[in-house]
Amino acid sequence: MTTRAKGVAVLVVQVVLVLSIAAKYVWERHTCPMVWTRATQFDPEQPLRGRYLALTLRADACGLPPEHLGGTFGWDARHQWSRDAAFQWNVVPAVRDGKLAPKLADEGEAGSMLLTLPKSVPCEYANLDGVSELFIAEHAKTPFPLEVGQELWALVTVPPMGPPRPVRLAVSDGKSFRVLDLR
Repeated sequence: MTTRAKGVAVLVVQVVLVLSIAAKYVWERHTCPMVWTRATQFDPEQPLRGRYLALTLRADACGLPPEHLGGTFGWDARHQWSRDAAFQWNVVPAVRDGKLAPKLADEGEAGSMLLTLPKSVPCEYANLDGVSELFIAEHAKTPFPLEVGQELWALVTVPPMGPPRPVRLAVSDGKSFRVLDLR
């Protein structure tokens, strides 16, 4: 096999891998549940990564039983480290009643994530562990920083395994809900 044929073979394998991942995401977007959930944004642009928004997704922990709490720790209301400042659960992302409402994960279940709820925060504002990233087109105008009273929302796909994947963003001020065009 010539060097050129080896190069073409490697190229074909790489293209097939990339296309299979793209096909998986498109399939999940059309077959898996999608839901709007609150999000917080940080690190809007890093020059080495391109224009991505790094998001922390919020989930509803109201239906999780308190007896399944994991270790509690974190910063308390006085900004001092405390063992009792937050509740944690090992969960699997799920959609229930039109909300991102994770269910408890079985011991060692694949695709499980950590859900953290500070004690002084309402149960609808629990944070899913990890970062979800959303690509923004270079010419798109971002609404950041948000104005006082505005909340960031993300439309996410909840696949059968793995973290939710953001698809679109919106800004809400309590009266209106405006979907952003970041393409």
